[in-house]
Amino acid sequence: MNGVALFIHRHVLAFVLSAVVVIFGVVAYQRIGVDRYPAIEQPQVSVSTTLSGATPDVIDQSVTQVVESAVNSVPGIDILQSSSAPGRSTVTITFSLTKNIDVAFNEVQTKLETARRRLPDEADAPIVTKADSSGSPILWLTLTGERTERDLFRYANNVVKKQLETIDGVGAVNIRGRGERVIRVEIDPLRLAGYKLTADDVSAAIKREHRQDAGGILTDGPREYLIDLDAEFHSVDALKGLVVGWFGQAPVKLDDVARVLDGEGDLRSFTRLNGTAAVSIGIVRIPNTNTVAIADEVLRRLDAEIRPGLPPGMKLTVASNTATFINEMVGALKDHLFEGTLLASLVVWAFLRNARATVIVATAIPVSLLGAVALMYFLGYTFNTITLLALLLLIGVVVDDAIVVLEAIHRREEGGEDPLHAAEHGTREVIFAVVAATLSLVAIFLPVVFLTSTVGRLFNAFAIVVAFGVLVSLFVSVTLTPMLCSRFLKAAPSHGRLYRWFERRFDSIERAYKRALAWALGHRRTVLVASLALVVASLGLVALMKTEFYPEEDEGRFLIQLRTPVGSSVGYTDQRSREVESLLGTIPEVQRVLTIVGGFSGATGTQTTFVVGLSPRGEREKSQGELVGDLRKRLSGIPGARVSAFPFPRAGESRGGKLKFAVVGPQLSAVDAAVDALTQKLAAAPGMGRLDRESEASQPMLSVAVKREAAARLGLSTEDVLSAIKLLSAGSNVAQFSDGDGERYDIRVKAADASLARPADLGSVYLKAKGGAQVPLASVADVAFTFGPTQIDRISLMYAVQLSGSPDVTLGEAMAVVRQTARETLPPGYRVEFLGEGRELSRTGGELFFVLALSSLMLYLILAAQFNSFVQPAIIMLAEPLAVVGGLFALWITGQSLNVYSAIGLVLLIGLVAKNAILLVDVTNQYRARGLAVDEALSQSCPVRLRPVLMTSLTVVLAMLPAALGLGAGAETNGPLAIAVIGGIVSSTMLTLLVIPCAYSLVEGRSKKARTKTETA
Repeated sequence: MNGVALFIHRHVLAFVLSAVVVIFGVVAYQRIGVDRYPAIEQPQVSVSTTLSGATPDVIDQSVTQVVESAVNSVPGIDILQSSSAPGRSTVTITFSLTKNIDVAFNEVQTKLETARRRLPDEADAPIVTKADSSGSPILWLTLTGERTERDLFRYANNVVKKQLETIDGVGAVNIRGRGERVIRVEIDPLRLAGYKLTADDVSAAIKREHRQDAGGILTDGPREYLIDLDAEFHSVDALKGLVVGWFGQAPVKLDDVARVLDGEGDLRSFTRLNGTAAVSIGIVRIPNTNTVAIADEVLRRLDAEIRPGLPPGMKLTVASNTATFINEMVGALKDHLFEGTLLASLVVWAFLRNARATVIVATAIPVSLLGAVALMYFLGYTFNTITLLALLLLIGVVVDDAIVVLEAIHRREEGGEDPLHAAEHGTREVIFAVVAATLSLVAIFLPVVFLTSTVGRLFNAFAIVVAFGVLVSLFVSVTLTPMLCSRFLKAAPSHGRLYRWFERRFDSIERAYKRALAWALGHRRTVLVASLALVVASLGLVALMKTEFYPEEDEGRFLIQLRTPVGSSVGYTDQRSREVESLLGTIPEVQRVLTIVGGFSGATGTQTTFVVGLSPRGEREKSQGELVGDLRKRLSGIPGARVSAFPFPRAGESRGGKLKFAVVGPQLSAVDAAVDALTQKLAAAPGMGRLDRESEASQPMLSVAVKREAAARLGLSTEDVLSAIKLLSAGSNVAQFSDGDGERYDIRVKAADASLARPADLGSVYLKAKGGAQVPLASVADVAFTFGPTQIDRISLMYAVQLSGSPDVTLGEAMAVVRQTARETLPPGYRVEFLGEGRELSRTGGELFFVLALSSLMLYLILAAQFNSFVQPAIIMLAEPLAVVGGLFALWITGQSLNVYSAIGLVLLIGLVAKNAILLVDVTNQYRARGLAVDEALSQSCPVRLRPVLMTSLTVVLAMLPAALGLGAGAETNGPLAIAVIGGIVSSTMLTLLVIPCAYSLVEGRSKKARTKTETA
């Protein structure tokens, strides 16, 4: 008894095997998480180091380069980027996709331990996080209420932040806004000089008198006493009485030379929600963790723990939530799964006109899909846009095998065979074609294991789900389907009017196909040449289509970034920001605006980021893309600022516009000059739009040049001069303060703002020479006006200046313009490095061609092994270019671009369209084995397979139709893949039915003649 007969006769075994698959799938479905993408993000580790008051040059040389040199030897680095801003160094290490982030984190920390002793003593310890600290949060919360901003900030930082940091997957919780509690010691330089004291005396006195130490234990016989050496001041009033020095016999207290305030830190950031003062809380996740799971846990914790404990008058709201769009998108795809299943079942019924046959074929859908879902669970996959599109495609694919088997069985039953024999013989007749078609689809995904980019990860998830799903469908088609047919599929002795009406239509189609086939076989060369011309012409469509990494999506939210001129104060930036808020208030589709003056980093006084939320799609007339396009024109009219609007960055993208690149070279000054020349030429290029620099070289600065000899004669060192200025102008956190609330706050010593309001006020700084004499700064140093960089960026240990923009042309076209202009402009040794989406797109192109070529080769080898021929697989593979014709044309006519999703669809067509060609070649071989000539076998066999070919093609087309129609959230990304598949299936089906027989006739006819001549000779 062969395998097919075993399952036909042991029907319980066939049922139980499929039932096990269904049970595992149902359990897995209930436990699988939801996310936007598979795990495609590159692991990132960020190292942040603070050195208060230092210029970008000092940060770069003393901090950033030390950290870079330490971490550069960590294995698996893809790109090393750094930014040196005033007082802060940030080094971001992006690793290859295969690197484990926990391993990377530990390796970076180990390397930093060896570098810490080379950092300046005044620098804070480097902070290492598993995420880019300046990355876009997945969730923005705002704390508002009838409280001071200081109270709001204090509660957000001391209570809310600590409760959210413990959530698994949270990489950072960023608090933005004003009100951070700091005990400010605002020195008056003139009063200080009057008492013959310096700022260093104040700092040293606080460190000396405001102390806590470990006292140890005193043992007195059977008792022990802990010795408390807490000599700190625990109130601001007490701190004011700290003795700084002596003037004659009188003590000089801190309150005599400075104002001691229970205040807030230097004002560099504040936020508003819809114009109301607020403190914002941004949740940054660790790369490749589940966005929806983290957001759901944050919201659960808000409702269960945080909101019930809020002080009266405070309100915590969600300003922006990435998970909202993801849930809508996943929900839409799940709806498409149901709709696709229904449409595919209707196709089966329309062809077979038999309710039992329809149910038998439709059974393959849930079994195969749930089998794929079970595998997703065991592999740790989520329901996301890629895996759900794979399941949607499976609806049309998994019924193919069952349709072919059932149609063969049904035809034999109507020919008079009893159900058991019809099931066995019919399955045997087509089992070779079914196995060949399934393995051909699996084979095209084997090259995916060689892909290393983000697209490779997308392909990987898609490929595994589809491949396992079709393998389960093959199992169902040779076990469950024959068994069900043998027991429930009966040939009706007579048929109703509806059946006969459909049958007449199908008979008409078959007769038309026979006539077309006869003509085509009589004009084989004409058909083949015309098909070749059509393929060549379709390739010209590539030049007419847009090229981008991701298609634009309507998420119902977007970002606006405002930049004011270099050297602008935070107050000036806030004035310009309010103009943007007023403009947004006139747009009816705008529902909420979160304004973050200081940007996501919270430290850039010339930058503001706006998180703009829109009303639901069904309640607005304009799409997000249309609104952003209109808004860019209106924002350009805001004076004194450069304002840009762009979508939220997705996996592989960067914030600031879809085009982002850097000019990289060994010397910063030469890089600046090269950027100026490059941007001038690019500004003249049509469609490039405006490019914004991430850093400028025109930051106003005051340069202090120490007169070393004069200082030495007075007993002063360069360190004495610089530290005195730094303490007054930059300030220093000299100690920490606690008043019993369980938290410790910085004591910050700095000159009062009013005392150092102008460059000339530096003259009021006095230093203590040997002998105690007071010396003005002007006698030991010269102060001059100069300009320097706002920040210094580096990429791969080379200096870089980053540029970003939102060009009117596609990303692919913009990148081509940048490359060409850079070749003409940049000096030797300097290059352009694309970042974000452009970096991924540049990697993707070569890999996609590699996948197409290797997939075609694997398909050919699999078919050659199955058909035991090197010729017939080549005939079958003629269906591939015929599918590309329709795929490209459908994308072009619908205005879609060539992107990640459409590329997946085009690669997928390689395996999908081979199925129909396999059916035709296999049945023709069977007829030839009966002794028929080549053309006679083709004329009789191909019409026999017409209905299965049309059924399998229509099930795929209708299964993908809901996604292609652009219904629901995420339609912009689902549509390209579905449209490419539908277009390719339609064109391939129409052409394959004629081209494959013509090629078979031409090739096999010549082979037969050659064999005849050889035998005659």
